[in-house]
Amino acid sequence: MERDGRFVVGDGGLKLLLGVLEHGSLLGAAKEIGWSYRHAWGYLKQAEAALGAPLTTPRPGKGASRGMALTETGRLVLEQLVAVRNRIDDAVGPSGPTSKDIAARGRRRRRVAEGQPQTPRGDWRTRR
Repeated sequence: MERDGRFVVGDGGLKLLLGVLEHGSLLGAAKEIGWSYRHAWGYLKQAEAALGAPLTTPRPGKGASRGMALTETGRLVLEQLVAVRNRIDDAVGPSGPTSKDIAARGRRRRRVAEGQPQTPRGDWRTRR
């Protein structure tokens, strides 16, 4: 989904919003699709900025009652995304990224400067 030529939400966002609806939390949704919480949070904030409206709202409370819920805008966006994805899949068969592809987008990647050897993550002696 784009707005004014600016990316808003894709298949990963669709799965993220479905996860928030199902689990009632961003953390639960991010874990389900294999994204880091930080990536999910940033993705959500970027989508909200592009739309100019919040997609989620915090649910105050303690323990299990805490979490996140979809706003009315979030529900409408989710409905539209599901409808479009279903129409595409009905026309050409299941398409789009696999669950593995979506999960890979939210994983943290290590950046290594060119020419520097990579050190094993568990080797405390060579960490800087």
